[in-house]
Amino acid sequence: MLKSFLDEYLKDAGYSVHLIDGETRLSIVQGDAEPDVVALTPDHMFRIASTSKTYVAAAVLRLMEQGKLALSQSIAGLVSAETTAILQGGGYHVDQITLWQLLNHTAGIFDHTQSDKYGETILEDTNHVWTAHEQLKSAMTWGKPYGEPGEKFQYSDVHYILLGEIIERITSKPLPIAVRALLDFNGHDLAETAWELGDTWQPAPDQRAHQFLAGDDTHSWHPSNDLFGGGGLVATPRDVAQFYRLLMTGKIFDRAETLALMLSPDGHPKDSPYRLGLFEQDHNGHPIYEHAGFWGTGAFFDNVTGIVVAGGTLQHEDYHLLERALVAFLLAARS
Repeated sequence: MLKSFLDEYLKDAGYSVHLIDGETRLSIVQGDAEPDVVALTPDHMFRIASTSKTYVAAAVLRLMEQGKLALSQSIAGLVSAETTAILQGGGYHVDQITLWQLLNHTAGIFDHTQSDKYGETILEDTNHVWTAHEQLKSAMTWGKPYGEPGEKFQYSDVHYILLGEIIERITSKPLPIAVRALLDFNGHDLAETAWELGDTWQPAPDQRAHQFLAGDDTHSWHPSNDLFGGGGLVATPRDVAQFYRLLMTGKIFDRAETLALMLSPDGHPKDSPYRLGLFEQDHNGHPIYEHAGFWGTGAFFDNVTGIVVAGGTLQHEDYHLLERALVAFLLAARS
């Protein structure tokens, strides 16, 4: 049934999709990983961009389980003196911003990726090597606060860049190594998932599919434009689906109440669709947990059926079609 929805919505598009439904595992691919050179296979990895936020949030919650963090605590003292100075220079009060607010995007910090200047800067030099502090400074320069801490939901990559720094400082490990250990990638056999830079292994260029933006091949673009917690992971859709399955069935956390906290709407702004590291989107009255990534990737979990689907399109502009196809499939699978 999944293939029929993909054919309907993505007839001519390139994509890779993986389904987990009970004991059923199914990969469906279409197109070329490298145009006219290499056919796309289920083994090709994608830059999953903001879908990485689910992993980062889960890592923070693991630190909470270990008693190393409390979600109610402010980030004062958790971030470096340099980061504190950058935020204060932008008009933010670190003693009023909490981990909870970073996780659910209510801290009110401007998102540098939403500025036209960000895209322009990347296109001027796609091989520019960014730093996290450079992106934080850009956010301070390019936009104003969205509101007071806790006032409202407003998605911002900066929130998760800060979480990435906090994970590093609490664990005394680089973010890729810390997340790998906290979520036990090795123990869960997530062998097709890695931070693109700085992990225990680095995927070879030919392991990644070529992902396009407005006709431009972004394969060689330096990954530091989205590397520090707001994004950064590369993975096969198969591994993304498996991670979501592990997460949503309680295999990532030590305690069931941690997953319940991650998914609960309690304590969030009434109109916010975001939980802790993922969205609870309403599709015609049917909630689905999900997270997308800018380059055209996404993961979806239906709590009613337990079905997980994850996928990526080769063209950024085709992602909305993939989302429509996968959501339509999930809703049809309920009947």
